[in-house]
Amino acid sequence: MDQVKFGGELISRLMDHLCERLQGCRGVGLSLWPDGALLRAVGVAKELDQAQLDGREGPLVDASRDERQVTGKIGDLDVVAVPGSWGDGGPVVLTVYLDHPPRGEDLKAIEEIEPLVATAAAVVEFCAGEVLKTDQMVRMVQHRRYIEQAKGLLMGARPCTPGDAFELLVRTSQRANVKLRDVSMALVLVASGELEDADDMTMPPQVAQDTARRLWAAVKV
Repeated sequence: MDQVKFGGELISRLMDHLCERLQGCRGVGLSLWPDGALLRAVGVAKELDQAQLDGREGPLVDASRDERQVTGKIGDLDVVAVPGSWGDGGPVVLTVYLDHPPRGEDLKAIEEIEPLVATAAAVVEFCAGEVLKTDQMVRMVQHRRYIEQAKGLLMGARPCTPGDAFELLVRTSQRANVKLRDVSMALVLVASGELEDADDMTMPPQVAQDTARRLWAAVKV
């Protein structure tokens, strides 16, 4: 990509890049829930994200409410909704609309771009003084660090790519109906016996710890 200024232009370019990279992509959106604000949209996301925000239901809303990645259907399109930053007012949610069920390579591409989009959006909103506070930005970074650590643990226990490790975490969180960040934190706790910055973080719930123990036992076999 050509050089662009940090801010709205960068977010738009990243979303365009993701849409172009994914075969069969019909749109990419970025929204804030429960504020109900559509921040950016490409293709069909402009209409479909707004419809979910107005109707207060759909994969976008579910991803924000549960703070975990959600897949679903809207009409003939498959949707991947990823909550990208966790603040007190709710996460920024990236939505991707595909003409086919999401494949491993699709999730890998989303995983690579989503942190950049979410972080850029969070910083833009933070600088505008509208959404995020400093402590919320810190928590966002902490949550992402635990997800990356959990991916590293899975890659070490079962040789696989970062995309495969992330997909395993997502599938595990969806099947157990547990937040991705909680499963990731719990897996780090189960594997290492402690969490960095534990005094500043809310410990994952028992269901997440039980889920992480089962996952860790399965990959260590």
